[in-house]
Amino acid sequence: MNYSVFSLSPSPSVFVILLLLFVQVPSSVSNSSLFTDCSNQFVCGDISTGFPFWGSGRPSACGIPELELKCENNITRMNIDQVAYRVLEIKPEIESLRIAREDYLAGLCPPQFANSTFNPKVFDPVIGYTNLTFIYGCVVTPIVGIPLPGLFTCKINDTDGQNGYIQGGAAGPGDCYGSVFVPVPFTNSPLIWNVTDLEELLKEGFEVRWKVDSAACEECNRSSGVCGINNVTNQTTCYCPDQSSGSKTCALPGMCLNFS
Repeated sequence: MNYSVFSLSPSPSVFVILLLLFVQVPSSVSNSSLFTDCSNQFVCGDISTGFPFWGSGRPSACGIPELELKCENNITRMNIDQVAYRVLEIKPEIESLRIAREDYLAGLCPPQFANSTFNPKVFDPVIGYTNLTFIYGCVVTPIVGIPLPGLFTCKINDTDGQNGYIQGGAAGPGDCYGSVFVPVPFTNSPLIWNVTDLEELLKEGFEVRWKVDSAACEECNRSSGVCGINNVTNQTTCYCPDQSSGSKTCALPGMCLNFS
């Protein structure tokens, strides 16, 4: 007797049943795992946080795609619009984080020229910061008797001594080789044009706020669920202890409706 499955000709209904089995079973297992995984905190050095961040044991469904955190030698890092940042502080109570550009921690001569830009659908600027632009590879000709502030030199394309200077606002390179603008704390002090002081200021970083449906997340947490992101809709969702997800809240044990 031959039991080879390749000799069978199942009806279309059999294919439907098999398809449902393959779709449903992994889904419930996945939801159960997501409730557990998203209940865990991201912990790295002095940084400890949960939603809307993910990474290091928290899968991508636990947070906003742009808010992936990485832990390297007890230092928290993240990439935003292809720029590497060191995470210095996270303040969940006001939904803000303080970050510093990795390429400016060692000085004003980065290996590549990329602006600090942020997706407005994910981030909001914080009051008290302004952009400064670092302009590289220029022929700088100071006006006689008027010193040009913020002058520095960098190595560009294996050539030492390339002039650079600093100007306020977010600007392009013009006739120069390249430019980078970075947010810094707003100050009226002329010390900001001092290169040494500015390098220290860049190490202190700057703040940005993230955008998230906080009300929905609080509602989820009150119902014993944990917040995450639906990878299909990119909306906040609630992972529940009973392995369900997709709604704003979880059904609390023993919950009943009273219409009296």
